[in-house]
Amino acid sequence: MAVRIRLSKFGRRHHPIYRIVVMDSRSPREGNYIDILGTYDPKRKLLIELKEDKVKHWVAQGAEIADRAKAILSQAGVLKNAVPEGYELRKSGDYWTIKKKTTKEVHS
Repeated sequence: MAVRIRLSKFGRRHHPIYRIVVMDSRSPREGNYIDILGTYDPKRKLLIELKEDKVKHWVAQGAEIADRAKAILSQAGVLKNAVPEGYELRKSGDYWTIKKKTTKEVHS
């Protein structure tokens, strides 16, 4: 089961609010989620709540991150602390995943 960090929409009409959640990759947008990481208001461009320790846990577990969720978490400054040392975020298809850093040796 692949898990993803992505946005789940809730709120009222003409004022959407998104939860940053961890979901099974096969779940629909408003489907069942595993864990709530935070809340984001796009109208006010405000991160209402964020649980940094949970973000670190799920990133370290290898959860894939959606583009929009990555932008919100990067803007909050959470991702640079969440990625373990020796790893980096790399684009894999439509999602971001952590991969080991590779050093390329230059042969003369």
